[in-house]
Amino acid sequence: MRKESYPDEDRQLVARCQKGDPLAFEELVQKYQKAVLNLAYHYIGYRNDVEDVAQTIFTKIYFSLPKFDIRRPFFPWLYRIAINQCYDELRRIRRQKVYTFSELSLEDASSIERLVSQNEVSPNSEEDRQELRALLRKMMDELTRQQRLAIVLRDLEGISYAKMADILKCTEQAARLKVFRARARLKVLMEKALRK
Repeated sequence: MRKESYPDEDRQLVARCQKGDPLAFEELVQKYQKAVLNLAYHYIGYRNDVEDVAQTIFTKIYFSLPKFDIRRPFFPWLYRIAINQCYDELRRIRRQKVYTFSELSLEDASSIERLVSQNEVSPNSEEDRQELRALLRKMMDELTRQQRLAIVLRDLEGISYAKMADILKCTEQAARLKVFRARARLKVLMEKALRK
């Protein structure tokens, strides 16, 4: 199993944070803010809530940094906290009967669309494409938590399998298998829905 290297810059910034340097934490936030916002958007899909969730994630990271083992890679640890916070937010949203993935961006829907219809003819009209995107949004809601996570990490966020393995605390091969199974399940759901 090949591990990707993680930037020494992260270790230095974390060490400075642990010594009480507020500018170091600000640098970490600036470096990873886009990744955290993207993850939150892919999970929650509501622009207003995304920034609040990202702020909560960085607050948790800030208060957890003193316990962070500097010998470990920072990014998978940060991403794990972000994923857990997104799950918490999804549970809160579902209790309020609001559905997730209802506002996937066109780029996200296109990414999933390519997954599902790799060997099929793509829809011809814009109306057909819009219907397919709406169906994709609905199907993403029907995936299990692990399946949705695999698709978000690999296909929407473009995270490498090695980094996925670190985030999911599994081997790289297991990460590949999770993505394969999630894609297969999404394809089955889509085919079943399209037959109707």
